[in-house]
Amino acid sequence: MAFSRILLWLGYALIYYAVLMFVTGLGGFLFGELAQARMFLLVGFIIGMIGLIIAFIGQNAPTRESTRDAMLFLVAFWLLIPLATCLPYLSLPEVPTFAVAYFEAASATTTTGATTLNPDDLPRSLILWQALLQWSGGVMAATFAVVLLAALNLTGIGVHRSTLFTLKKGEIFSRLFSIGRMIMALYALVSFFCFNFLIISGTPGFEAFCLALTSISTGGLVPRSGILADYVSGFGALVLAVSCLLGAANVSVLWDVLRRHNLSALRVMFANVEHRGILAVTMILVVAGFLSTGVAHLYTVMIEAVFMVSSTGFDYHVIGIDMIPASLLIALVLIGGSALSTAGGIKIIRMLLLFRHLRTDLDRMSHPLRVKPVKFQGRTVEDKAFLSIWMYFFGYTLIFALGITALGASGLDFTHAVSASASALSNTGPLLAATNPEIAYGDMNVLSLMILTVIMLLGRIEVLAVFALLAPSFWRN
Repeated sequence: MAFSRILLWLGYALIYYAVLMFVTGLGGFLFGELAQARMFLLVGFIIGMIGLIIAFIGQNAPTRESTRDAMLFLVAFWLLIPLATCLPYLSLPEVPTFAVAYFEAASATTTTGATTLNPDDLPRSLILWQALLQWSGGVMAATFAVVLLAALNLTGIGVHRSTLFTLKKGEIFSRLFSIGRMIMALYALVSFFCFNFLIISGTPGFEAFCLALTSISTGGLVPRSGILADYVSGFGALVLAVSCLLGAANVSVLWDVLRRHNLSALRVMFANVEHRGILAVTMILVVAGFLSTGVAHLYTVMIEAVFMVSSTGFDYHVIGIDMIPASLLIALVLIGGSALSTAGGIKIIRMLLLFRHLRTDLDRMSHPLRVKPVKFQGRTVEDKAFLSIWMYFFGYTLIFALGITALGASGLDFTHAVSASASALSNTGPLLAATNPEIAYGDMNVLSLMILTVIMLLGRIEVLAVFALLAPSFWRN
């Protein structure tokens, strides 16, 4: 196993986040928050030096790696990066322990959006840091899906198949830079337009900048407490909804539309089966919300339905999507967005494939002698190819159930434990407030927050990748 090559890329990751700390420190100087600015610059310098040392140690790493190396790097990245990015939170009096700081950093980095902090009590530099963490976490999540998860699933059903991904044996990591630059440029472009339209709609500049970053990353953190309607107009909410949909969409399709430079390419977006599935789930939520709130709140329901389906979870108005039954909202949010996106959840393509397989199996039961293969997107899919998806669904359900049990044992009521576990596993932190507004993350004890941290990390890392990493056969030569 190429441990030195894994160290090399972890060193690069630390250097990247050190640069983000320098950017936040400069922002602190602009905001007049000199103490926070100096803290970010100091921590950024330390993290950057550690990253340089680690990268120097791994500079003579082998130029090729295996899929096992990719899997180990994927897990190590999501576990170790919050250790570095949580350090600025320790300067806050509202963060009493390292566990809470790690929870905040993991939540932002995994684009979950769960927080124990009130943004009205935070310095602007910390809010900017949260927004940058979420945006970069979204870029990383999409990049890893296109490169690492695609490499790990080459022999499967192609859930992470992408036109962006071409692999020569042993060159998985070398694709991270090129694909990462593409996705970063694409998300930066979306953020730029989102920011400008928010400004035009009347949203204050700092709030517009933070929301532009957290919407494309489907993060859900907001720069002010309360509802968005207090400082975002109806048109601004529509802009955010479009940005969230783009964040939950297939990034390779978005890149193809951008590359072709013509409006006819937009047809590809609507023809994509995942995008049609996302719109279908959105319509289910809209209908359920309309039946629960009436026509007077239909616009809010439509906007918040997009926020929930994309796993962003912004709360636009007091009366909205949170009026529908909590069980239905949780079930639909757990589905998630595209497999190649920043959204959390099981992913819509897995659900579509499972329903197609179920439909074929039911047809076979009514006609036992009939030979009927499973068809999906114009190609025949062998039954054995569905094994990994059923295993993933089982693993996802198992983590969900274990999370509920552990949270209940930590002191939460059953209904709160269900909502909290679903919120963390689907990386939709605001789902907890939408289904159980009487409890907040700040009301939970440290043990509950630690459990939620583990769940949200498992939700961002592919569940089967973690199970494979725990298997003894993974570490054998």
